[in-house]
Amino acid sequence: MKILTTGSSGYVGYIISKYFSEKGTEVIGLDISPNNSWKGNNKFKFYTCSITDRKRLEEIFSKEKPTHVIHLAYLMDPLHNVKREYEIDVIGSKNVIETANATKTVKQFVQYSSTSAYGAWPNNSLWIKEETPLRPRDYRYGINKKRVEEYYNSFNKRKDMKLVILRMCTAIGPLYHKKGGVVSLLANAPLLGKFAKKPCAVQFLHEEDLKSLMDLIMNDKKIEGTYNFAPDSHATAKQLAPNKIFLPIPLGIMRKIIGVLWLLRLSSIRPAAITISTHGIIANPEKLMKRYNYKFKYTTLSGFKETVKARKAKGTL
Repeated sequence: MKILTTGSSGYVGYIISKYFSEKGTEVIGLDISPNNSWKGNNKFKFYTCSITDRKRLEEIFSKEKPTHVIHLAYLMDPLHNVKREYEIDVIGSKNVIETANATKTVKQFVQYSSTSAYGAWPNNSLWIKEETPLRPRDYRYGINKKRVEEYYNSFNKRKDMKLVILRMCTAIGPLYHKKGGVVSLLANAPLLGKFAKKPCAVQFLHEEDLKSLMDLIMNDKKIEGTYNFAPDSHATAKQLAPNKIFLPIPLGIMRKIIGVLWLLRLSSIRPAAITISTHGIIANPEKLMKRYNYKFKYTTLSGFKETVKARKAKGTL
């Protein structure tokens, strides 16, 4: 097995690259810059590469001849340049799968999608299944994830290359190395907004469960199709941060405030992100759990508590 991971310097790419290379598997990491939190090891090889650079991708694939590809190179933070965001998330994703398809050694392609593609709607039911239509509203990250899924599912790939799409919720854990993030917000903010009468439910996938499930997937020669990648639990912000003050603010007003700050380039948050934090998206992981008879090590709540404790001890929170 030889794994090529796009977006290897991001949080999830870092987890996967570190885990498999430390197990002795060759891992090829691609990103626009290295991860300064981890220097790698002799089983990890890093290439500076943007997925929008088709020629560079082809050169690396041809040289390294990976057997497995994990596509994680997406923009988590929105850009004011919508065209550039589309080029990276959508055109870049087309470049990756087309290059993998042309590389005969690649037998498995794993694309990380997002539960946000289901859309944050007031009438969302609990435990959304994979066959539920994708309705991402105005959340651009979810919109582009939907576009990529549609392209991948219609793509005329080789029959001997299995395509796996993982719709993942937010991942958390002690290896998180960047400033900010949802865990930091819930743990450190003096007060939090409450934008609807109904508390918003969230799902957090702990990195230990992420690694265990990825190990099973990467060693599964027959798996293909779409799977929710989330725990069999959820929690509200109040349960995660019971001692916080929650300030009631109407969703419409908050969206307008954030919208003005975004237009003035005083905030990196778009109004759509406020809707996501108001209406829960709880994905049903039963399909993946049944395939491997998997039992999660962490619930959303226990994973959050362990993450806060571990990151405070490491000084990253």
